[in-house]
Amino acid sequence: MNLEELKSAWQVYDRKLQVSKAINEKLIFSMIRERSNSRVSRLKRDNTLLMLLMFLEFTFLVAVFVGNPFDFKFLWQYVPFLFILIGNLMAIVMLFKVYKILKTDIIDTNLRSFLQNLIDTFEKNKKAEGLFGVIMFVSGCLTVFSFFPNKLATKSLSMAVIDTLIPLAISGIIYWIAYKMGAFKNQKEMAFKKDLTELENLQLELQEN
Repeated sequence: MNLEELKSAWQVYDRKLQVSKAINEKLIFSMIRERSNSRVSRLKRDNTLLMLLMFLEFTFLVAVFVGNPFDFKFLWQYVPFLFILIGNLMAIVMLFKVYKILKTDIIDTNLRSFLQNLIDTFEKNKKAEGLFGVIMFVSGCLTVFSFFPNKLATKSLSMAVIDTLIPLAISGIIYWIAYKMGAFKNQKEMAFKKDLTELENLQLELQEN
């Protein structure tokens, strides 16, 4: 094999190598897009369910204020449910912000921009989510106390206090366990961040080559 034939063979091999590399890069990009699309589909499902639950809770809270099903005698007994209502409305607003991005068709949009916008929305919601957690914890504790006058009507003071402190302690333990288990961390955001990092690394590699 002379030099010209060797050069020609090497050029053919190089073209095949470039084609193979391009195919692999497209395959990786397609896998990232499909994985992100699968996560988006699950997130849409979860958000739709959560939105439905929030509206059902909103209806229940309005019924509490309008119909007084618990036979509250004092206005302060409604305060915990007012806190829950505020938390409920905050959750609806946060879910709606995410929904506006999720309705975008991920197949027909720039994947990097889509992931970045979604992650930015999660980040903006973090402060509100923290406040939401505090509101729900406080309202949960106060709700236990809101039934104290009703218990006093049928029990002695000591029994009413014990009957109030037991569910209060249980609520505190449940919140503590949930916090330790990472229930208040946004696992979905971490997954989308992983997709974005892989995509950015792939695009950086393409630019360097």
